[in-house]
Amino acid sequence: MEIDPRALSPKEAYRLLTALLILQIGAIHASAASPPLAAFVERGMELWNVPGMAVTVVSSDSVIFQQGFGKTGIRDGVAVDEHTLFSNASTTKAMVAAGMLMLVDESRLDLDDLVIDHLPELHFQDPLLNRQVTVRDLLAHRTGLPRTDFWTFMQGMPLEDQIRRLASVKPAAPLRARHIYQNTMYEIAGLIIERLTGQRWDRFLSERLWRPVGMSETFGARGQIPPGLAHVVPHNFTDGELSLAEWDLPADEPDAAGSVWSSIHDMGLWAQFLLRGGITADGERLLSESSYAEMFRPQSLIAEDDFYPTVRLTEPHWRSYGLGWFQQDFQGRKIEFHTGSLQGLIAIIGLDLAGDRAVVVFGNRDHAEMRHAVLWEVMDQRPADARTDWNQAVYDLYQDQVYETEAQWEERRAGRLADTRPGLPLEAYAGRYDSPILGEVTVVAADGRLTLKTARVGFSMSHWHLDTFLLEYQPWALREFAEFHVAPDATVTGMKLFGDTLVRIGEKD
Repeated sequence: MEIDPRALSPKEAYRLLTALLILQIGAIHASAASPPLAAFVERGMELWNVPGMAVTVVSSDSVIFQQGFGKTGIRDGVAVDEHTLFSNASTTKAMVAAGMLMLVDESRLDLDDLVIDHLPELHFQDPLLNRQVTVRDLLAHRTGLPRTDFWTFMQGMPLEDQIRRLASVKPAAPLRARHIYQNTMYEIAGLIIERLTGQRWDRFLSERLWRPVGMSETFGARGQIPPGLAHVVPHNFTDGELSLAEWDLPADEPDAAGSVWSSIHDMGLWAQFLLRGGITADGERLLSESSYAEMFRPQSLIAEDDFYPTVRLTEPHWRSYGLGWFQQDFQGRKIEFHTGSLQGLIAIIGLDLAGDRAVVVFGNRDHAEMRHAVLWEVMDQRPADARTDWNQAVYDLYQDQVYETEAQWEERRAGRLADTRPGLPLEAYAGRYDSPILGEVTVVAADGRLTLKTARVGFSMSHWHLDTFLLEYQPWALREFAEFHVAPDATVTGMKLFGDTLVRIGEKD
């Protein structure tokens, strides 16, 4: 059908011109687009041996892509779709930060409130910190405290116990001088929500955030998932084989640092809410303009060595953390993102606020770093012939990380004293050990070897040299040394572990 421009009114001509421009812009974007995203994801799953994934790409007002891949599990799994539930893991943190900002909007909280004013039981080793650490410091990971959260997690330590033990933790850096990621700080943030609202943090988010946004497939913990809703199971990949992994968190344990479960459908709605500036699809503003801006304002700069290895590929000029968001520049644009990892489960969400685009990726295999590949594939705006093969680049990058780690361990092995034996019979090392930071652990001697047991995990121990043993936990590729302290009378008095000294207590088991 031909149109005579002379027969058109000015308004009709304007509309026609606008439509043609939109089509032209669409064609330009299409020419610059990557191969179909579904094929890209499937290729990544092959490289990384991921059983199941779900991906969505959205703008503020449309779903650009949304699809499930693979199965929920290698044993009796069902096909993943957009409604299959995955662990959000640490992508939970942005939701908790949003909840805190809602309380700021209601004048029930200020980001610069002292934490101790809301939690009088919280005390730091340095008394000065008690009157300095603010809510903002918690949410921006800038307290200067080292990462003890890994160990408290292994111990299944209640939050009250974690807070009590913080009084024994020596800072690793001055307050606000360095970004040090700390899950415990977000658990404390969740507790502050509970103190201010009288509701558990996840109940507050459900009523005030998830429901208004339309997120009916989002839950505060795995145990809250109703019967009949499909969810993935976690997997490890060890020695070239996939296997089912243990659950990290108890099913009924809401944890503000990372216990939320959601579907890719719901996470698309969450991303759209953020792209719209904190406004729901119905036009309801849940976050004020000032709080929304504060969420994405850089709160702490991050050194390259403290950031993701992908800096080698994306080459940012700066790196920072907002309130629940990692940040960097990429191709001249500011990108917000956050990863999430639990044993056997991964997640990532990325936002290009200025470009009105967001991506969310879920997977059910540990250390499946193809999540980064999908993020940067979606955010890459270069023409097709100038694009990075993000799948291969990220895969090679993390393989190089493995090689570098192994090379470092070869150096450690070179310093190992040869032909030594334990100074004492293995039974002499067995017993209970305790520290104000790590809590109680048990060393067990059985079948000619030692095992260190926490409340949740058993670490195999192999003799390294003299009275030093190597701890290994294969699912997390963890290696650490335990150095036993032996008194002149040949009794074991304690051990050094994870930079802390544990004292032997009671009778040996």
